[in-house]
Amino acid sequence: TEGSDRMNEQIPELSVILPCRNEEEAIEGCLQKIKTVFASHRLNAEIIVSDSSTDNSPLIARRHNVILVKHDREGYGAACLEGFKKAKGKYIFLADADGSYDFLEIPRFLECLRGGDEFVIGNRFKGKIAKGAMPWLHRYIGNPMLSSIVNMFFGARISDTQCGMRALTKGALDKLRLKALGMEFASEMIIKVIRNNLKIKEVPIPTYYGNEKSHVNIFAYGLNILKSLFEYYLNKKGIRKVAKFD
Repeated sequence: TEGSDRMNEQIPELSVILPCRNEEEAIEGCLQKIKTVFASHRLNAEIIVSDSSTDNSPLIARRHNVILVKHDREGYGAACLEGFKKAKGKYIFLADADGSYDFLEIPRFLECLRGGDEFVIGNRFKGKIAKGAMPWLHRYIGNPMLSSIVNMFFGARISDTQCGMRALTKGALDKLRLKALGMEFASEMIIKVIRNNLKIKEVPIPTYYGNEKSHVNIFAYGLNILKSLFEYYLNKKGIRKVAKFD
């Protein structure tokens, strides 16, 4: 009917969510690329910036007429969860606003979701890593080690479990009941995707890091994720109950 057609036009197919904290130097380039993709592929889509910044990031986001979710909750997981609350799309696309990911890759992720995959994640190691892009410690020790642990203990076969460019269906997101507030959110999502037997697809993607200083302390980041993985393993085996993994 005419009324239902009008309603379908109002509901976006895709929600692109950018968790953001103090990315005033990079966020505009990210938003411009996303809007280019929307226009060139004629996508019915929305952009959501989940922001806890103290710099000019929210002002830049407002200039681009995005859905700005302003909050004071620090933590990667907290920003993602706040963004999810506003997402109306059938599909959810998630990536950092720091300029490290190429948003021109969005159509490849969307194609996988349209084809029946429920969770799509980028693989930086099978894509092009720009010269000087990924710090040596991240590239050769941190990311491979964390991915190996997730694969070993939770039965995954994902090469880059810490990649922040990922997408999933709204139905899949509802099943995951995500709770983690910090950087361990990325691993929690992977673990719960596996637990729910979702159809997974990896997509090789390029990686571009600029000269910006990382907001992440790699040692604290790694220890926090290892702690979270250990807690989940104990919860899985029934040794100790951990509420966020129920």
